[in-house]
Amino acid sequence: MKRNAKKALAVLFSILGTVLGLYVGGYCLFVRPVYWLVTGFTGGTLTASILIINVFKIFIASTIGGGIWCVCDIIAGIFRDDPRED
Repeated sequence: MKRNAKKALAVLFSILGTVLGLYVGGYCLFVRPVYWLVTGFTGGTLTASILIINVFKIFIASTIGGGIWCVCDIIAGIFRDDPRED
């Protein structure tokens, strides 16, 4: 594969990992659970199970987001650091 194509794939995977990490870790596992906790509390429909599940999601949000980013960065590193190109 050509050198420019490998660099483009490395950048693509790096950007994809960042966006997916922010979306899954930041939005799906942090912002939405906080929103559901606030609306459940203000609406009077907050139950113990909803509280426990959403608090668990909030605590693991950064771990999952960081894990997604790390996996995509490892994949990008395969294309970025090819020793055969030297």
